[in-house]
Amino acid sequence: MRLRPVYSCVLALAVTAAAGSLCAQSIAEQQMAEQLKGVDVVQKIGDKLPLDVPFVDDNGRNVTLAQYFKPGVPVLITLNYADCPRNCSLQLTDLARALREMQWKPGTEFTIVTISVDPAEDFKRARQSKIRYLGASESGSSVDKGWHFLTSSDESNARRVADALGYHYRYDVETRQYLHKTAMFIVTPDGVISHYIRSLGYDGSMLEGYLQASAQGRLGAPISDDGTGFGLNCFVMEYTDNIGRAYLMMRIGGSAVLAFVVCFVGYFWLRELKRVRAARRPNLETA
Repeated sequence: MRLRPVYSCVLALAVTAAAGSLCAQSIAEQQMAEQLKGVDVVQKIGDKLPLDVPFVDDNGRNVTLAQYFKPGVPVLITLNYADCPRNCSLQLTDLARALREMQWKPGTEFTIVTISVDPAEDFKRARQSKIRYLGASESGSSVDKGWHFLTSSDESNARRVADALGYHYRYDVETRQYLHKTAMFIVTPDGVISHYIRSLGYDGSMLEGYLQASAQGRLGAPISDDGTGFGLNCFVMEYTDNIGRAYLMMRIGGSAVLAFVVCFVGYFWLRELKRVRAARRPNLETA
């Protein structure tokens, strides 16, 4: 049975849909790679932070980073911003949850410093964020004394600390978001970077172990590169979600096209088969 022109058209449609899906995937991956240029975490264990950097704390007071470093008390540092659409909230909520599991408490055995990378955020916005995560920690006033949210209208101040930590982020004008990785840093009482913590899902006992080591001036080993790197930024999560939805729609569309092709070709094949059988029947009866 010869393939009719209509069959060729249907098969061409299916091939075109598959090729379009692969092309869209390639373009999306290239766009994501372009967006992530300059967004990374370079581990600098053993380097010292600049402790003279000025900030404004969540009570509106002018402070320097040095004020949070005391003998025997390590410091856990995060870099976030209040208007971050996803990862910052997930990270700080997860940190607050981990605090509930720990015997060590901020304000007593260690200190937490959260620095905003957005110069548009002021101490009032920082205070709102602090109240939110204090509630998530369920520790109230004890954590209030040990978890400090810092801001600065001069972006270079947050940049100085971020660069010293090897934390590279950038502002994306198109999305109006800061593209950044999810990471936390533990620093010794002397201001030396001792541990890097990536992604989410913090284990309270793990954090406590790192803090205890840092309190004694012991440095951790660099996180090995297993191909996953540090946690991705909010933009990439949202971007990946959008790509996932687009791929899902393409898969649904591709499946629909495939089902149409099978039904269409099957219909004409059965019709052709019946026609051939009908044509042969008179010949058999004559024989």
